[in-house]
Amino acid sequence: MYCAGPLQSTLAHVDRTKRIILSFVVATVAFTVVLALFLRRVPAPPPPVAPAPAPVPEPEPEPVLPPTLVEAGTENAAGPPTALRDWVAPEVLAAREAARLAEELRAKSRDAFARGIAAQKSGDHAAAISAYREALTIDAGMAGAWTNLALALDATGNSAEGLEAARKAVSLPAMKDAKRRAHAMHTVGHLALKTGARDEAVAAFEEALRADARQAAAALELASLWNSEGKPEKALAALVVAKEAGAESAAIYTAVAVHWWNAGDIAKAQSNADDALRIDPNEIEAKAILGWCFLAQKRWGDAAQRIDEVVRARPNDADLQAALGFAYDKLGRHQDAIAAFDRAIALAPAHRSAHAQRGVALEATGDVERARLAYEIAAKSGSSESVAASQMKLAVVAYKDKRWADARTLAEAAIAADPKSVQARYVLGLACFALGDRKCAGEQEYQLTLLDAQRAADLRKLISEE
Repeated sequence: MYCAGPLQSTLAHVDRTKRIILSFVVATVAFTVVLALFLRRVPAPPPPVAPAPAPVPEPEPEPVLPPTLVEAGTENAAGPPTALRDWVAPEVLAAREAARLAEELRAKSRDAFARGIAAQKSGDHAAAISAYREALTIDAGMAGAWTNLALALDATGNSAEGLEAARKAVSLPAMKDAKRRAHAMHTVGHLALKTGARDEAVAAFEEALRADARQAAAALELASLWNSEGKPEKALAALVVAKEAGAESAAIYTAVAVHWWNAGDIAKAQSNADDALRIDPNEIEAKAILGWCFLAQKRWGDAAQRIDEVVRARPNDADLQAALGFAYDKLGRHQDAIAAFDRAIALAPAHRSAHAQRGVALEATGDVERARLAYEIAAKSGSSESVAASQMKLAVVAYKDKRWADARTLAEAAIAADPKSVQARYVLGLACFALGDRKCAGEQEYQLTLLDAQRAADLRKLISEE
């Protein structure tokens, strides 16, 4: 009886503890349910756009550390008695339920993200946009989904909306990772350039290279921008930043090769083209640069081999067809050369040099009449160099036909286009001599003395033998 009072007091204390714990448990469960309902009702983010950079790969899940072993002697941690721990169990279960729900939502967002990538790779950008929006409804902090959404929107013509999505991506905590940030900033730059925000594009490309200098795509697009503005040195600097940082990109080396080819440095152009092909043996543009380099070095066989490889991949490039014809002609393969020139002319009827070079190949086969016609066409429609060459060739044909006056007129026209043309001055001297104009012939002899002593001596000998 004396024990009843203390016992009732103890039980009342236990009941109060149970009520407090139960209230806490109910509040936790209620908060979890409200949170789940809220996440399901969050409006979808605005549809962003899809740019040229490749979609972000699905992020790797954070590594899960295995549970550590329980050390002996600590399996029964100090705490309330077993009866009370039984009442605590619902609280533990509620926390576990919250964690389970959170993981379930994360799984749904990752699944939507993966569906977006699959749809984007298949070309179904509308489905990709829908999937990325679904992922972002669940987790608006998923930076990769914002970036890919930007890319998908751009692919559907919504570049401005895509730029907003790309800007959102670079503002998120995940962008602290240098590689991710470089890719995202390249996306911002690409879309800013498409929407006319040139200064933002430059700043974004430069930021991408600061984040990760090996971001070859950003370097290439920045270099292209500088080249379009007539600033090749700035373009080269952007490419060199990526190259020296170790970007193993065939496109980077090819772009550097193109720069040096345009600058007239054949050795550097060839070296970088070789490096591009070391990285990617199928890099067509690098093969083309090598072909041009071999032509400049008069390595006709190597040039023909490389250019033929490129022509097979680009059969509709008139310049390459003409270059192949030139290499074949120098190798003595005149019929192959004529066929290549014919293909070039079919693609570009007013090609700057194909007509004149075709005439040379025809003349080499003995078809003088067709050669003359080719020269005449070239003289009317070609570049200044090919016009001069064609007029000179026509002058030679006319001289061989003993049409001295025509030969003189054509040679004079060739010299007007190219005053240093040794062959044209030689033919002019011969024609003038045949016409009895010794003064003109003597003048050409004098000019040839300044240009080519051997040709001057040949002309002098003919004049003195008369």
